[in-house]
Amino acid sequence: MAPSRGDHLAGFVSLLKSEGRHSVLGLDCGPGADGLLFVQSGIHFTGVDPSEEHIHSARARGLDASVAAGSVLPFADSAFHSVWAVDALAGLPPERWGAVVRELARVAEPGAPIAVVLPDPGEGFTVLRSPGETPESPGQDVS
Repeated sequence: MAPSRGDHLAGFVSLLKSEGRHSVLGLDCGPGADGLLFVQSGIHFTGVDPSEEHIHSARARGLDASVAAGSVLPFADSAFHSVWAVDALAGLPPERWGAVVRELARVAEPGAPIAVVLPDPGEGFTVLRSPGETPESPGQDVS
């Protein structure tokens, strides 16, 4: 049986805790289900989504969330300890993936883990690292 999304999220939370990371940006956070799991694990969650309806639902769950697109995030450079962006590239044409990944690297602190689903037929997700010093080698697979 393939690991579930919840299994992947639990693995990412474990990685964050092992590295002492205390905040995560959730890109394309939807109505906030993943955000609640981060908060319940003791990790501060900030979500963004292009859908006002999703943001309304996420805020109703008590989450810090705002309307924003992945290619133009309203945050300072190096603002987050990590990024959970497993749905960020879904539905985007390949020519827009680079802009989103560059923006994620901009808002993540140096060496921060960035979880994304890369466009391939495999299960799971990949943890990329933002530019800078890293505690482990970049591009580790966490599926």
